[in-house]
Amino acid sequence: MPNRKRIWFWVLPLLAIVLCALLLQMFLARKQVSFRELQVRDGVLDITGVDFSREVYNLPNNWDFYPGQLYDSQDFRQGTVEEKAGGEVSASDYAYGTYRLVIRAKPNTYYTICGFSVDYATRVFANGSEIAAFGKVADRAEDFVPNGGYMTLPLYAGDDGIIEVIYQYSNYVHRDGGFIQPTYISTPQNMEAYKAGNDLVSLSVSGGLLLMMLYFLLSAAVRRKTDFLCLALCCLVMALRDQNFYSIHLLPPDYSWYVNYRVFILVVMMLPVSGLLLMKSMYAAATKSWPLYLYLSVVGLAVALVCVLPTQNVVLVSVSLYVASIPYLLYLLWGIVRYYWKRRKFDVSDGLTLGGLLMMLVALLYEALLTGSSAAVAHYGTAAFGTIGMVLLTALAISLRLVDREVAFAESRSRGEMLERMNRMNMDFLHKVAHELRTPLTVISGYAQLTGMQLAAHSINDETPGNLKTIQQEAQRLADMVTRLMEYSYGRSSELTFTRIQVRELLENVEAIAAPVCLKNRNTVSVDCQECPDIHGNFEMLLQVFVNLIVNANRHTGDGRITITAFPAVDERYVEFRLADTGSGIEPEKLPHIFEQGYSGDGSSGLGLVICREAVESHGGTIWVEKTGQEGTVFAFTVLKEGDN
Repeated sequence: MPNRKRIWFWVLPLLAIVLCALLLQMFLARKQVSFRELQVRDGVLDITGVDFSREVYNLPNNWDFYPGQLYDSQDFRQGTVEEKAGGEVSASDYAYGTYRLVIRAKPNTYYTICGFSVDYATRVFANGSEIAAFGKVADRAEDFVPNGGYMTLPLYAGDDGIIEVIYQYSNYVHRDGGFIQPTYISTPQNMEAYKAGNDLVSLSVSGGLLLMMLYFLLSAAVRRKTDFLCLALCCLVMALRDQNFYSIHLLPPDYSWYVNYRVFILVVMMLPVSGLLLMKSMYAAATKSWPLYLYLSVVGLAVALVCVLPTQNVVLVSVSLYVASIPYLLYLLWGIVRYYWKRRKFDVSDGLTLGGLLMMLVALLYEALLTGSSAAVAHYGTAAFGTIGMVLLTALAISLRLVDREVAFAESRSRGEMLERMNRMNMDFLHKVAHELRTPLTVISGYAQLTGMQLAAHSINDETPGNLKTIQQEAQRLADMVTRLMEYSYGRSSELTFTRIQVRELLENVEAIAAPVCLKNRNTVSVDCQECPDIHGNFEMLLQVFVNLIVNANRHTGDGRITITAFPAVDERYVEFRLADTGSGIEPEKLPHIFEQGYSGDGSSGLGLVICREAVESHGGTIWVEKTGQEGTVFAFTVLKEGDN
């Protein structure tokens, strides 16, 4: 039952985090205006019958394309343009060119189109007038000035209802030429609502990720945990991955576009790197360190190349790093599978960790499937929501593991303190024994010398047998003391480890030690062990518990019997042990205090039963006096079975 409660204690927050992430996405998604796709035929878009009262529409990018030429409206009116390119021509093959779209709309109507500028310098004309410019469009790299941004372009259909839109672009930043980013058209009111919804998503999600990054950085500094540092890196790269947040809201208007481009490529490169580093930190013991160092050296080389190579080559470096990440990913997955196979144990923190990684993977796959059909993926993808869920679940798993380690440390410290007290008692005992050993040795030495002198003088008399008997008695007393010393030191251990213990083996050792201890008072020791399951504990510590109880029982019992029994307890998690004697019992006024430190009813140190109580409690059990009286005393205690610890 406790294990089930513990599982639900952490599963409920897991479900709450997943539910909150889904609700967040649903809430923010509702802030975005829904849109449908229009059809462009032969460079002409007919919207005369389209109702723009509520919806925003997506413009496909199959406009008329004129590669390697920079045309304006006058060129088209004069008929000096070349033939437009066919469908087999790709804009990626040309560093500059022109796009043209003719819109047939309702006369005297206002519209707005919006979308990101064409890579990486854009000049826009509407009905012959220049209405927007980003950077400087040129047919030579020397004259080219890159820039970019989110375009919001007002359009007006005059009396004829015709709107001519021309995009001129040039791109010498990378080798992929220029292409039209997802573009939308609607009324100015709908477009403002659409932009506001997208801005809310970007600022809420990416801004939230940056706040989480700061929190995890602080946690990493305070706790000195690389796990939190990796979580901070994941939050950072996913926040900056959103171009709408990074380029439009975060960067100043006078930034260097070349620096911006390199930084963005670095951000994209760090997406797989941050995920792999997080996996490694969460399963540090599952794989060796040298593959990580090798992978990090590759990452460092890629980062250096992005910083120094011409911008035309940095995309190739980024793609190469993605390819280089695949072997390390497979190595980590193999290590994690092997880790669980060897461990044969799967706890709540493992479920949280793998659940977070799965949530992130599902979000990425969902986004990848929508890349070709959903324009929102380009700048407002679902991976950010998956990252939020993954980060929260992973942070919860890390916190759970830290709590478990703190509890284990506290338990270890408690056991260490108990061992220290036991060692102090042992030293006390040894000092007392050393003092007591002197007395019989002095007697034996004196009588042995006297008898030796009598034998040398051939004057053996009636006292000689008495002297020998005294020597024999003192030797026996000395032997008893040595035996007790050996029994006491038998339970000493420098390390406290808990393992599987067979009850029968434990009690056989107890009987072998107890029998000579009880001979002085002519007591017999018997062991009754039923079919008991194995227990989980420290062999020497449990042996010490039995020795302490037997010494106490022997001290108050003469010509009697001490019986030790073991059997499964009523609570199925425990094994119960009983030690019964036929002695004089414990006085009623002393009974409530016998487990108190320093209390002794017969002049002893008062530590024996205290050690018994602490040792039993460290094994997850309890110790008590079951009965006492003139017919004897019964002590009982429980120990957890193996597998229930």
